[in-house]
Amino acid sequence: MALFAVSCDLDQLPSEGIVAESLSNNYEGLLAATDGNYAMMKDVITYYGADNTANYWIRHYHHLSEYASDNVMLSGSTTDPLYYVFTREHFASMNNTSYLWFSSYRIINGANQIIAALSDPEDEDSKQLLGENYFLRAFMHLELLKLFAMPYSHGRDNDGVILKTSVEDSPLMARSTVGECYDQIEADLLLAVDLMGASRGSAFGSAVAAQALLSRVYLHMERWQDAIDYADEVIANGAFELEPKSNYVNAFYNSASSTEAIWYVAQLLQDDKTLAAVGSMYLTDQGLGWGEIYPSESLRDLLGQYPQDVRNDFIKPDYEDDGVTVKERNGYPKYFITKFSYQDDVVTLNSPQMIRLGEVYLNRAEAYAHQGDIDKALTDVNTIRQRAGLTGTDLYTSADFKGFTNILEVVLNERRLELAWEGFRTQDLVRNKMDIDRSYPGVHLLNGETDQVIPWSDNRNIFYIPLNELTNNIEVDQNP
Repeated sequence: MALFAVSCDLDQLPSEGIVAESLSNNYEGLLAATDGNYAMMKDVITYYGADNTANYWIRHYHHLSEYASDNVMLSGSTTDPLYYVFTREHFASMNNTSYLWFSSYRIINGANQIIAALSDPEDEDSKQLLGENYFLRAFMHLELLKLFAMPYSHGRDNDGVILKTSVEDSPLMARSTVGECYDQIEADLLLAVDLMGASRGSAFGSAVAAQALLSRVYLHMERWQDAIDYADEVIANGAFELEPKSNYVNAFYNSASSTEAIWYVAQLLQDDKTLAAVGSMYLTDQGLGWGEIYPSESLRDLLGQYPQDVRNDFIKPDYEDDGVTVKERNGYPKYFITKFSYQDDVVTLNSPQMIRLGEVYLNRAEAYAHQGDIDKALTDVNTIRQRAGLTGTDLYTSADFKGFTNILEVVLNERRLELAWEGFRTQDLVRNKMDIDRSYPGVHLLNGETDQVIPWSDNRNIFYIPLNELTNNIEVDQNP
């Protein structure tokens, strides 16, 4: 995949500039170009004439999705733009938002090229590739919406992102509404489900992956029964199973062998970004990694209520020589996070899971909660808790929400624990119109402050449209 050069021209595919028309009957070329689209999620793409190891889609996506949440704390200042994500001091020329916007639309463009080239295939292999590119296009638009537009629950008519659905689209386009964007994403995923047959493996899009993503999309759209129906399809399919507690941690370290990973971004040893890897900000081991982002005190406290919960194993205290005292950085205790490390025993290598079965169960649980079906919501939540090693009185019942006020709070708390550091938390709170409570130590607090509660309606729950887009496209309006 690394061999595929990315073309800037709108009439070319991302595989050494091969013109789309010349590939319309060339399956091997279309296959290579599709693989090139996936590769752009992990590869460094030349951006404004420069190659920067820290500039690649997965890394910036992870920071932008996760670091503004209540799951993490930053232990000091850094020159990396991730600092402005964590502190919420956003500005339009941030490198991370600019690169992610640029690379996301590059991938969308690549998908559009193949969609145009294939048009109406008859053979199953070509249909599979067409479906994968519809899936990729939908996913990229969805993630752009998460970062640059208010959630669907805040209003269909709010500004969304620029919908790119054709190679003939003008470079000067206004933002579509949130509702229009979600409608297009839904249409793309439904097409993807119909087109895709035999999966090429979990490193690629599949019909099951598209169904799982639809369960997420319908959850965002508050179409509760549709979210349940598509979650049912995925769970009943049997192609994926929840990992047992005994292999839970290892299944994140080695996604390729996970029975739960529906879709992951495959990284091999040659893809290891070392100090620029996603896991490097969370961990220092064997002299590798920065180890500057730690689990928030509130999240550690939640997990610590149940020491037998296997999800505690992702938190690794950095002890002094006495083996008891936790080291500190700038006065903050050092608790490393290992969820994005240790693939093939390499400290900084990992293939992040973008869609997995645990999320699908919790999508269904939340939809049941919104419908008021407490028993079914608790069944799904307790399935996840039992897998984590919790039994007996550690499970929820309709008579015992363990301090939570209602079933939705129960579900969202379980999503926080299960999907921690996977980029869901901020949007889970904001789309449910719940405030983000970051009242715990970290550099996000000013001197003397002990509390920080961010309203769900705060404009900085999303990012500014990048300045480069505004400069080059007069049709685009900035976020407030």
